[in-house]
Amino acid sequence: MTDNAARYETQIAYHRRRLEELKQVRQPWESVWSPLAEYIEPSRLRLTNKNEGAINRKKIIDSTGTFALRTLQSGMHSGITSPARPWFRLTTFDPDLKDFAPVKEYLAAVEARMREVFQASNIYNAFHTGYGDLGQFGQSLGILVEDDDKAIRMQQLLHGRFWLARDDKGRVTTMYRQFRWSVQRIIGRFGYDKVSQRIKTMYDTSKYDECFDVCHAIEPRLSRNPGMIDKANKPFLSNYWEDMSSEGRLLEESGFDENPLIGPAWELAADDHYATSPGQIALGDVKMLQMEQTRKLEAIDKIVRPPMTGPTSMRNNPMSLLPGAITYADDPQGKGFRPAMEVQLRLSELAADIRDTQDRINRAFYADLFLMLANMEGIQPRNTMEIAERKEEKLLALGPVLENIYNGQLEPVIDRTYAILNRRGELPAPPPDLQNKELKIEYISMLAQAQKAVATGSIERGFAFLGQISAVKPDVLDKVDADEAVDVYFDYLGVPPSIVVPDDEVTKMRDARAQKQQMAENAQMAATVAPAIKDSADAASVLATAGSNPSGGQLLQQLGIG
Repeated sequence: MTDNAARYETQIAYHRRRLEELKQVRQPWESVWSPLAEYIEPSRLRLTNKNEGAINRKKIIDSTGTFALRTLQSGMHSGITSPARPWFRLTTFDPDLKDFAPVKEYLAAVEARMREVFQASNIYNAFHTGYGDLGQFGQSLGILVEDDDKAIRMQQLLHGRFWLARDDKGRVTTMYRQFRWSVQRIIGRFGYDKVSQRIKTMYDTSKYDECFDVCHAIEPRLSRNPGMIDKANKPFLSNYWEDMSSEGRLLEESGFDENPLIGPAWELAADDHYATSPGQIALGDVKMLQMEQTRKLEAIDKIVRPPMTGPTSMRNNPMSLLPGAITYADDPQGKGFRPAMEVQLRLSELAADIRDTQDRINRAFYADLFLMLANMEGIQPRNTMEIAERKEEKLLALGPVLENIYNGQLEPVIDRTYAILNRRGELPAPPPDLQNKELKIEYISMLAQAQKAVATGSIERGFAFLGQISAVKPDVLDKVDADEAVDVYFDYLGVPPSIVVPDDEVTKMRDARAQKQQMAENAQMAATVAPAIKDSADAASVLATAGSNPSGGQLLQQLGIG
């Protein structure tokens, strides 16, 4: 056995052992996810690596939970990462540097290029799918890879087919997954020489659609040579192997320069690897809603078509329960057909209870908040502040979730995209002032602005109070830095930096204005003082001779004119 073959066999043995460990960690969560899929949205969970098949929705009688999840999914997509408007911007941690014109121009150019890449890639489709997984299961996971044509591409993984682990900071750094591919796809992806003999045999006999399980591992590479730049020494390994193969062959050994795993969580408890979700909170109401709708339909059916009783003498006589039909019977007791039971059900009360249950489900999925945000999309910033005032408690409840999405999804996507574009030479050269400086990411989405808008109210109230005081004591205005107030206020409202004049240019304009004003004052003073000096030229000459007063030219210079 060659050294490489021995190393591969050792790697596959390690990967298989690690996968079994990760399966044990995830196993308790599977009983939680199964009813979520059965009663809310079954298309995003596959706990067994089976072939494709029709989605079973037989347990969903009332689709309120499904529609509430879709509202949350679309609301988060439009409220956090809307493709129709900017949702992030780059700045610096140095408040003075970020207003420097060359720095602003560079950051604006980088932002524009990154937005073009996001629009051209599938990143927004992946985000949309991931938000649904977050709302239903509490966890989404994608792999952000480099693409030759689109620069980047996101592969959003199907829930139930991956296992993950987090580092000490809560970031997903390890992912194992299984997927089922046909012989044709496996050969096309990895090549004929890399696959096992059984797949080669299938391919040689034209059984292209036979499916086999393939495993994939991404995790930090603990043993590597940092001086080497090949795929086998990159910081994060990416290895593929056949699940049931006994040949001990890696289909592919590769790696990444940065962590490619994008795995935000809705809400983590302690050091858990998997998270809780709105779907888990709403599941009890969703199940109860299905039961109530079932009982309501049964009651209506019994009222409209009740079970009947009749005399035995009518057993062989033709009968009908259709409207307007007549059934003839000889009944000594004169009772004929009659309902076997009478259903005393107040449908209005049951309908009211169903509406209450539906409202609780919508609240669990934040449907009321997201529908309001959707209705106010694109309206003036003043209405963004109105959102904060009307739904402040909802925004505060979403605050920790948004931080998890910022830190676990958006920041890693922006950082890795920046690194990929920089390696490809698709970004402009940074100005000298930004050399070795870390950039800061600010989020300016609808939800981010709605949260920031809470602070704009305090700024407005402060300036209103200042206006009242300045009417009595004008010098109190010296207590306020108006320029900084404008910067902070515009920042909270998400005003594009391109329309805000940098501080250094403002200083130049003010200096030029002050110089022009000083020249005008000097000219006016010269026009006023010159006639008087002309009339007293003789006196000035005498005084100059005596040495008791300055000359006319000296006087002009002292006055700031000459």
